[in-house]
Amino acid sequence: MLVLGGSPDDRTQLARAFHRDSPNHAGAFVRIDCGRDEPLLAAALQDFLSAAGAPAGNPVLEATGGTLFLDSIASLAPRSQRLLLELVSLTPGGAADPWDGRLIVGNRDDLAPDIAAGRFLAALYDCLDKLRVQLEPGPA
Repeated sequence: MLVLGGSPDDRTQLARAFHRDSPNHAGAFVRIDCGRDEPLLAAALQDFLSAAGAPAGNPVLEATGGTLFLDSIASLAPRSQRLLLELVSLTPGGAADPWDGRLIVGNRDDLAPDIAAGRFLAALYDCLDKLRVQLEPGPA
């Protein structure tokens, strides 16, 4: 799910509402601000996807069975985008176990200009833009 527009609080409230009403509502709701916590997310994704697996306290692991909400998704570095694409591309029966959680991403602005400029992976956008919610524009 892709949530565009609104303020960070608006996007978080909407993501929490979808979490509460989802089959994953008994699991954790984990929010990461990609602009502020991008290094944490990159390390968490790398650990989760590695053969050794993720240690306790890993936010991706904590959101398993729940919801992982990544806000300000356009702030992700290319390496983190590739890791996130790997996570969302895991399929049942593949070489690695699929991640069992709901992913919701948010961003203030549409990602189309970032894709056109090569700052955001088109393949990742295609995976994330299956259900889009457009909020009224938030404060700058």
